[in-house]
Amino acid sequence: MTEAYFERRGTDEGWEVFHATGHTVSAWGPDLQHGSPPAALLTRAMERHDGAEGARIARVSVDLFGPVPLGEVRTRARVARPGRRIQLLDAEMEAGGRVVARAAAWRMRVDDTADVEQTAVPPLALPEDASDSTFFDDWTSAYIDSLEIRGTGDGAVWARPTLPLVDGEDMTPVERTMSVADIANGVGAVLDSEGWRFLNTDLVTHLHRRPVGEWIGVTAAASIGPDGIGMTAGRLYDTTGSIGETQQALLIERV
Repeated sequence: MTEAYFERRGTDEGWEVFHATGHTVSAWGPDLQHGSPPAALLTRAMERHDGAEGARIARVSVDLFGPVPLGEVRTRARVARPGRRIQLLDAEMEAGGRVVARAAAWRMRVDDTADVEQTAVPPLALPEDASDSTFFDDWTSAYIDSLEIRGTGDGAVWARPTLPLVDGEDMTPVERTMSVADIANGVGAVLDSEGWRFLNTDLVTHLHRRPVGEWIGVTAAASIGPDGIGMTAGRLYDTTGSIGETQQALLIERV
């Protein structure tokens, strides 16, 4: 198996074609991808689309239309709303002749605001070792196994992908963040995974600054409604401080 989440398989009439390897496998099923690799691949399509010079992605929203299978997938992106300062991009992922996921991103022009930089969220310390890295023992899967994980003992989890997103490529900071962000659903879990399924149908990520380094910290908390619907709200960090927040809608089911 290729040591990457996706293998490049060329292009086909405007689509980039990839093979999703076994490293993308989710804890919810052996033939399904975890949400993070597709989210990162859709982000890759949008971030590398024409017009990125002097701008960066500030928000990514990903909608999962159903289980994303292993094997061949294809992505394409376009500018949905052009502009010199603000652009809206969208991308879709197709597998087996149907669209299985779609994403949108706001890309904004960058400027120097270092003199007024601020956040109300305090930094999160990266543990020096993996002394408390057992958080995902109940969530083991090929995707989880591809991460180096360090827990803080108070519900926070740091993760670093040990594989490239696409074979032969280095991940950008935003791709790396999106390759981890979907674990917020597990980090914030309040239900026993043996008795419940809580599948997220989306992932919305806001990044108020560009991430630095390889480690992404995640804190999260889930809220469960009385009618089978819930949501997870999370915060994202790098080793210098807060970088943004995530939200996920949840479908709650008894196993």
